[in-house]
Amino acid sequence: MSNQIFHFSYRKTEELHQIAKDLKKLAVDYGYKLTEDYTKATVIISIGGDGAFLKSVRETHFRQDCLYAGIALTEQLGQYCDFHIHQLEEIMKAASDERWLVRRYPTIHGTVNNTKAFYVLNEFNIRSSIIRTLTMDIFINERHFETFRGDGMVIATPTGSTAYNKSVNGAIIDPLLPSMQVSELASLNNNRFRTLGSSFVLSPKRKLHIKIGSDENNEFPLIGMDSEALSIQHVHDIHLEVGDRFINIIKLPDNSFWDKVKRNFL
Repeated sequence: MSNQIFHFSYRKTEELHQIAKDLKKLAVDYGYKLTEDYTKATVIISIGGDGAFLKSVRETHFRQDCLYAGIALTEQLGQYCDFHIHQLEEIMKAASDERWLVRRYPTIHGTVNNTKAFYVLNEFNIRSSIIRTLTMDIFINERHFETFRGDGMVIATPTGSTAYNKSVNGAIIDPLLPSMQVSELASLNNNRFRTLGSSFVLSPKRKLHIKIGSDENNEFPLIGMDSEALSIQHVHDIHLEVGDRFINIIKLPDNSFWDKVKRNFL
């Protein structure tokens, strides 16, 4: 493990700078190398919880050729953070004793208006930015499935299934099943609009196409990708599919995805 090169990702506050300084010193004491250039790192460690972890993965462009690790600032660990800030010594000992295990988490790949390509690790969601409903036609493998009218939709990865998706009564999906789950936000069901009314799960062989209606209420949708919200005018086509990239995340033994689910929800 001494050949590993660490890069630390965190918000540049005085508190986190001191924590990162302590971590860097520990890493050097254990014989690891450090780099400020994330492209040269073999291990990227984020400090700050799940939100910070998602931001770190996005800012380092969803690398598949390195390992990611998350450190939470509180005792309450999230879905992506296997360590908390009081375990600095444990983190380095786990690495030196080769007690780190690696889990592969699937992603979603998509485009907006056929040009803006992106990946998400947690979820993609689309909502109206005004207090009005959105109208969207939903296609699966380019075959029309339903016409939706409501507040919006959440399209989640298996790990993202425990977040926004769960809050709108979506199912929790095992990350060993590469897939994406589509959940409705307050759909209208009447004589004109009819939707499935429940979440559904798509395999890697299925592609989702969301075609935004031309109604003026749809001009300014709010798009969320993991921890970022993007307001894009005149969105008319969104294409989503299970991504071809997997994020390799460091975990400790006896701390599976379902251990995390139990810890956080039961």
